[in-house]
Amino acid sequence: MRRIIYILIFLTFTGCATISVPNYIKDQNPYKKTYYSNFSDVLKATTEALEEAGWKVVNTSDPSVFEGNKASDDPQVKQLLLFTDIRQTSLFFATRYARINAYVLSGGNQTTELELRYITVTSVLFKKFYSYKKDRFVEHLLKTIEKKLQ
Repeated sequence: MRRIIYILIFLTFTGCATISVPNYIKDQNPYKKTYYSNFSDVLKATTEALEEAGWKVVNTSDPSVFEGNKASDDPQVKQLLLFTDIRQTSLFFATRYARINAYVLSGGNQTTELELRYITVTSVLFKKFYSYKKDRFVEHLLKTIEKKLQ
């Protein structure tokens, strides 16, 4: 009988941990790529590639709100930060949450820089693990964007 009570208490507390996945992802491990295309084309290709991969862009913002950037002083420089929805994946004794930020910044000579930031938060019982890497997926996403720009 005691075992059953302990198991029930354990199962009750395993679901009580709260997870907060940040909307803005710090540039801990950003994936950067420069494209020789204008800002609007790169923005459109990025949004389409994210949606094809199953990520819905839910919000956009001016990056200067979150980080100090000298580019925000120049009126000719365009920049936009895209926020995707949160993906939830159930694991055996854990749950994984993931989100992507895409930072699009126009440069000189018809170039546009794209910076992808990826975060996963894995919750195992009462412990949270943060990861800022997803190399294979991001490389695939960057190649998809490059194909859309050709």
